[in-house]
Amino acid sequence: MKVFIDTGAFCALAIPKDQNNSNAKAIYAKFQEHKAIIYTSDYVLDETYTLLKMRGSHATSVKFMDEMGKSHINILRIDEDIEAAAKTIFRKFEDRRLSFTDCTGFALINQFGIEAVFAFDEHFRYHPYSHPVKFYGGD
Repeated sequence: MKVFIDTGAFCALAIPKDQNNSNAKAIYAKFQEHKAIIYTSDYVLDETYTLLKMRGSHATSVKFMDEMGKSHINILRIDEDIEAAAKTIFRKFEDRRLSFTDCTGFALINQFGIEAVFAFDEHFRYHPYSHPVKFYGGD
């Protein structure tokens, strides 16, 4: 199974005080147990490093950054085609809480046929993908 991890899930995993920490750890352990292929994006990591610094600490952010460098998580880079697809998605949705980074994630999930999303952001649950996508996290 191919899984895309979003910022909220990374923050929940990295910050012990996060309300979703124990749930996030259980979900991630199941992915590892089933040998899921994990993906994220450079935009998600940018957002995650910043949020970890703001919600946790600089040390938490740097530790996460170092761990990402040693992980087996596949980092998808936003190229011109993905950016264009994300802009199209962004223009369609007026929801103020929907970020451009979310839209790049939707575009990557569609392009790479990613089958599941690990996120605590409800937008990932309701976005119309080009193929069936299972959601982990949230409610």
